[in-house]
Amino acid sequence: MFKKAVLITAALVFAFGILGTSVLRTSAQTHQPEGQISSENYQILPAATESGQTPVDYYLPYPGILPDHFLYPIKMIRDRILVFFTTDPLKKAELFLLFADKRIGAAKSLVEGGKQELGVTTLTKAEKYLEKAVNQENVAREKGKDTITFLEKMAKASLKHEELLLEIKEKVGESAQTVVDDALSYPRRAYEQVMAILEK
Repeated sequence: MFKKAVLITAALVFAFGILGTSVLRTSAQTHQPEGQISSENYQILPAATESGQTPVDYYLPYPGILPDHFLYPIKMIRDRILVFFTTDPLKKAELFLLFADKRIGAAKSLVEGGKQELGVTTLTKAEKYLEKAVNQENVAREKGKDTITFLEKMAKASLKHEELLLEIKEKVGESAQTVVDDALSYPRRAYEQVMAILEK
């Protein structure tokens, strides 16, 4: 009995250690500097559909564990914990953008790995996180926060998401293409909203 209790305790300590480390790493990633759009040139950034073969200069973080992994539910719990404990609206917007970026990368990996249905579901979640990021930026701005740097990052992120969605669309079947078309409305709308604020 004592041996079982020790084993269970050790397993729980190990699991919470991994969860804690993961939470800290993810939290640190939300504050890493990214390439920015300068105030002089953000107006001339083209939409991904118009930019042809030129890739959008925006870094996407490594997606980590993909939704088809058995430990993925732990990652979801970690994400919910991070959102719950993040009270600053601008930091929450950064967190939502990080989640969106990781999920769009995961969606691309899944589709390329032959898991089309799961990839399409994941890209839909990515774009909903992108929308949440825009909404949280609005909250932060209304509270008097300086969100210009975040908005510049959001503009690039939106273009990158559109670029990846267009790539994914070419690799999925006809029924999935309809879902991708619907998902494309999120980054396009986000880009328009962000640019409207930046151009004021």
